[in-house]
Amino acid sequence: MPLHIRPTDEVCLRIRENDVRRSHVVKFLSDHRIAVEQTTPVMDSSALMSLIFFTYCTDKQKDKRLGFQARIENITPDNRIIIRQMMKPFICDLRLWPRVHFDLLPQMRAYSQNKEIQVVDVSGGGTHLILREGDDSAPAVGSLVKIKFSFANGETAAEGKILQARTDSEGLCHVSVQFLGQPEIRDFIYRRSHAA
Repeated sequence: MPLHIRPTDEVCLRIRENDVRRSHVVKFLSDHRIAVEQTTPVMDSSALMSLIFFTYCTDKQKDKRLGFQARIENITPDNRIIIRQMMKPFICDLRLWPRVHFDLLPQMRAYSQNKEIQVVDVSGGGTHLILREGDDSAPAVGSLVKIKFSFANGETAAEGKILQARTDSEGLCHVSVQFLGQPEIRDFIYRRSHAA
């Protein structure tokens, strides 16, 4: 899907919870990279390699917001932020915690009750899991679970509440979990700089 945005168009960068910053496109670069104006407050080198959510509205679809996951690759001396587009844009909103699809976190593994589970996507607010064939039946909606996440740079655990459980046409059980409290996993998936 093409971006349908032009230089000077306004965009929003969701950096983290309650931190959405406005910017403008400066230039489209090669290899799915975009230069945008520096934000207020200013982003510094601590933001490098952070995974963010880049959103915008188009002239064709002013009532719909499009967005994609992106990574901050560089902050130049002339006040430009270089962002690499990580996936195709899709219709979205400025949700509190943008989801990170598992293919962007290839070093991540997840376990519950000492069994490995398949993660479809994860955000700072929750995760979507698929139970493997032969697993016990899905936990009841409303029950509490603890999930351990293992990354290349460390491990963390998150407690959550089952919001939904459904079985698809292939017999796989999909489970949606909402994290409770302030789980440390946010540091791993958004900042990617957590020290184990």
